[in-house]
Amino acid sequence: MNQPPPQQSHLGTGYYGPPIYAYPQPPPPPNDHFRRLLTIAIRAFIAFCVAFGLAILILWLVFRPQKMRIAVSSASLRRFDLTSSSGTRFLSFDLSANLTFRNPNTRAGIYYDWLEADADFDGMRLGTAGLPAFYQARKETREVLAVFQGRLEIGTPSGSEVEYQRDNATGVFSVDLWIFGRVRYKFGSAVTRRYIMRAVCPAKLPLGKVGFSYTDCKVLDL
Repeated sequence: MNQPPPQQSHLGTGYYGPPIYAYPQPPPPPNDHFRRLLTIAIRAFIAFCVAFGLAILILWLVFRPQKMRIAVSSASLRRFDLTSSSGTRFLSFDLSANLTFRNPNTRAGIYYDWLEADADFDGMRLGTAGLPAFYQARKETREVLAVFQGRLEIGTPSGSEVEYQRDNATGVFSVDLWIFGRVRYKFGSAVTRRYIMRAVCPAKLPLGKVGFSYTDCKVLDL
């Protein structure tokens, strides 16, 4: 029986078809170099921000800055009168307080970028006093004066009137001084982000006479 002839392999034989051309790659767009530079710059900026943030965090963890210490070193209540006009009750007040700020840290300074003091009587805000911004070096103490003057309508009847009559019988009024601020810590040349500060000072103010006792404030937020 006849077998078909074996197929011949064409491996290794020459190619006699049409020529194959190698086309050059298209040139890059004209703004490709700018995009690369922009990408490198963005990556470098992100790396710098991350490194800077880590450095601040490490400094914070190493030095562990303490909260500032605030107190009312002296205060004067010159007027605190409850009057009535056309059936409406008014509270007239005139008080001042020396606030002491103490930086207990040995390695960190404190920037007080913004400070404000409020005076409250029985949950009722008497007034607001803006305080100066300042920088406090390590282990430094500074006094700031806060003054509150004005007249406030309290309405009728009012729980504040009851509290006023009770305190007026003793001649000593309970006034809470609240201190709000935005602060930053400084470690050498590095400065932290801003932190919100909130402190309360429960002051006992004798009316029109001496006898105020030094009062420590409690720093609630930082």
